[in-house]
Amino acid sequence: MLLQVIPTSLWLSLLLPLWTTAADPGIPDYVLKYAPLVFLDVNELYFPSDIGAQIPNTHLDLNFTPVAEPRNTDLTNLSDLNQAGGNCTTDDFDACPLYLTFNGNITSDPPWLHGVVPDSVGATNGAISCAVVVTDHGDGIVDAYYFYFYAFNLGLVIQGAGIPPEFAGRVAGNHLGDWEHTMTRFKNGQPQTIWFSAHDSGNVYTYDALSKNGTRHIVYSALGGHPNYPIPGIHSRNETVIILNDTTSAGPLWDPVRSAYFYTFTPTSSTNGTFRAAGSTPDAPIDWLYFLGRWGDKQYNASNPIQFNFLNLEHTWDDGPTGPLDKDLNRTETCPDRVSPCPTTTKLPTITGDPTPSQTVARTKTATVSSTTSELPASSSQGGAASSTPSGGYGPHPVYVSRPALYALGASFLWL
Repeated sequence: MLLQVIPTSLWLSLLLPLWTTAADPGIPDYVLKYAPLVFLDVNELYFPSDIGAQIPNTHLDLNFTPVAEPRNTDLTNLSDLNQAGGNCTTDDFDACPLYLTFNGNITSDPPWLHGVVPDSVGATNGAISCAVVVTDHGDGIVDAYYFYFYAFNLGLVIQGAGIPPEFAGRVAGNHLGDWEHTMTRFKNGQPQTIWFSAHDSGNVYTYDALSKNGTRHIVYSALGGHPNYPIPGIHSRNETVIILNDTTSAGPLWDPVRSAYFYTFTPTSSTNGTFRAAGSTPDAPIDWLYFLGRWGDKQYNASNPIQFNFLNLEHTWDDGPTGPLDKDLNRTETCPDRVSPCPTTTKLPTITGDPTPSQTVARTKTATVSSTTSELPASSSQGGAASSTPSGGYGPHPVYVSRPALYALGASFLWL
């Protein structure tokens, strides 16, 4: 039984009062009744983050060239930046050369990258770290997307028999900004299947197959990179030549819908549509959902001293991610349309590895992230160099990083 590998104290922490919102024509009550609960890893260092705080702590680049932008860019007008990209359209997000790029030197690892540890009821106080998007396809079919935002994605340590010594222990897959999601497909108000996003792909499980607290299914967010799995343990990425393993465990509990914006989405094509703020957040900012660029830096060139290229298979630093609009919000199946076929699993896989690892990191810093009080340095509005330590104002929230612990995880900041 899966329950046997989760400490009793953590299961007691799951017994939260069901959080509800006033009924809304676009946000059915069942979207909250069956919302996921997310276990972050016991050794997680990069927690759910405020969506809006990413903007004042970055500046816009066209590939690697800074672009002048308004000083007051925020979630209410972020899509205005699309015009700087020239060929940015929803038909090909990869062709859009716009990047929200870190102000200063990303190896400075400022506290805002570490997000906010969920409190005793799973909320990320002071940080809106989730966006719930509901698409009604008609005929009783409704998709509820639960988008999870993290300011930073820590990559995985490269492993594998016979790899050159200079490659062993290197990290692959760091990037600024991290959008992950699960999606629940409902039929006549009942959950049928759930998509778990993971790097490069994902998996679909029936609702009945999943572990639950009451009506709410359990999601495990993997250490550092935050792909989603239904069980704790070790999960192989199934790479060729090298080994990259994700790790999940029942660490801090996050209840995403306690700190979320709610929207409906009405498709106008297979790749585009109209968002509307809804549910308990009728005044939520909408414009940011139409931004077509990436929420982090462009993959650094090989000449950059912090970049590492493993046989063109993996890099230490990758592109930042695109936002929710690029996640097939009008998909045909539970899988994104690019995933075909779309198999559905009716039972949980066997747990491998240690499902209850010990905590080995010290969370000693204080996060000070804010989407309202942080300011871009004056030079950033013209695309110039910026301070490496943005100001901010949410804290204190206990976080994260003892440098020895980060070394132990193999964080590539440290290889200059």
